[in-house]
Amino acid sequence: MTHHLRHGDIDKDQWDALLMRCADRLWYAQSWVLDLACPGWEALVDEDNGTIMPLTCRTKWGIRYLFQPLGLQQLGVFSPAPSAADHAHFLRAIPKPYRYADIHLNIVGVDQRVPDFTFEQRTNQVLALDRPIGELRAAYAQGHRRNLRAADGSMRITAMPVAAFAQLFRATTGARYGPSSLKGFDAFTHVMQAGVDFGQCEIVALSDAQGPVAAACFAEWQGRCILLKSANTERGLAARAMFRIVDDRLARHAGTGMLLDFAGSMTPSVARFNAGFGAVDAPYLRAVMNRLPWPLRWLK
Repeated sequence: MTHHLRHGDIDKDQWDALLMRCADRLWYAQSWVLDLACPGWEALVDEDNGTIMPLTCRTKWGIRYLFQPLGLQQLGVFSPAPSAADHAHFLRAIPKPYRYADIHLNIVGVDQRVPDFTFEQRTNQVLALDRPIGELRAAYAQGHRRNLRAADGSMRITAMPVAAFAQLFRATTGARYGPSSLKGFDAFTHVMQAGVDFGQCEIVALSDAQGPVAAACFAEWQGRCILLKSANTERGLAARAMFRIVDDRLARHAGTGMLLDFAGSMTPSVARFNAGFGAVDAPYLRAVMNRLPWPLRWLK
């Protein structure tokens, strides 16, 4: 039977133990990640078969709703034997007090007849690092190989503190795309810091004589390396910095069988960048539920 657990009723140790038994487990669904990205998160749990679903929730204007926290690309239902039927069942089990949801599910297909829900396919890109680096590089797009040859070889990749990365991210992505790109970034900064402290995250930067020109935060857990966030200055763009940073990550893990998860992207230029390293599409779903009363229903 599926139970709805309020935050105070969730046994975090049991949650993490259940997650580890799930075949589709993801770094994003660990209890400590959820605690920092969405304090007060709730859950649906079927203790009989070990299937779980985090409910990342908020309240606004007295209305309870589910949202996708910044930096957590996918959540959804996690199970020892994943199925579209489990997703449909858990979506139907979302408690009635939640009047709206805009969340991302770690699945491609689900019953389109789930009441109040609409679905939209989204695209992630992943690359299996199951070959030597020479073979991986041979599969790069011609333009990627050309950009790597043109990159400034005098720059070095080094570790970067979370606070410095956050400052760089605000000065680059935040400046380019405005406040909407930073909504939830303070909470995600805490996630990155805890990830570094727990040995699950690493931030690396490519620097010239003036300082960092680009940086990226990677999370490594259970055979998957996720490119969580990146920041690139104008100097970094000119120096082909992100080509260097991603190529270095591939070289470090080549032949291990690790999966490099680019965590995106629906932006065509970013998708082309990822595909140029040999990444392939890994679709997932955006699920929107609208139980809002009229006229609020028509405002979303």
